[in-house]
Amino acid sequence: MRPGPGIHRIMPHILSIVGRSGSGKTTLIEGLIRHWVKQGVEIAIIKHMKHDFQVDVPGKDTFRYREAGAAMSIITNDRELAVMGSNSERLTAVQIAERYCARYWLVIIEGDKEGGIPKIEVVGGSTEGPLHDAGIRNIVALACDAPLEDARPRFRRDDFAGVARFIEELCRE
Repeated sequence: MRPGPGIHRIMPHILSIVGRSGSGKTTLIEGLIRHWVKQGVEIAIIKHMKHDFQVDVPGKDTFRYREAGAAMSIITNDRELAVMGSNSERLTAVQIAERYCARYWLVIIEGDKEGGIPKIEVVGGSTEGPLHDAGIRNIVALACDAPLEDARPRFRRDDFAGVARFIEELCRE
């Protein structure tokens, strides 16, 4: 059940949206965000990546604080904030969601194919074949525009309301 604005669980519901590169994961997540925002529900997104990335600008204050040894550096104004920190504990995306996103009803992790949480696979745009055929576990539904021989619930990739209803039902269990 979706809580109303201002009502938060102790732990968020967490699930992954997975799929090959170019399958439409980001588009699906954007549609889900817009769907819930219209209803006043805040969710959090974690982008899980395997390769290195950098979001802080060398030479700027927050970068310099981290270079000096700060485990975490936060920049904020009265509208936004950004957190930069080391993952020296090697926290998984799920552990990060549990630790830092507890105030949100739902945390969607884009990626994290290997994690043990429920996953919705977005299928399309790749010649490599679906992940569910490659042994990825815990896929509970598919977002795919082409017909597939699969018993799991299937939604069109642009059926944001349908996928959202499925996630809401999943979160009730």
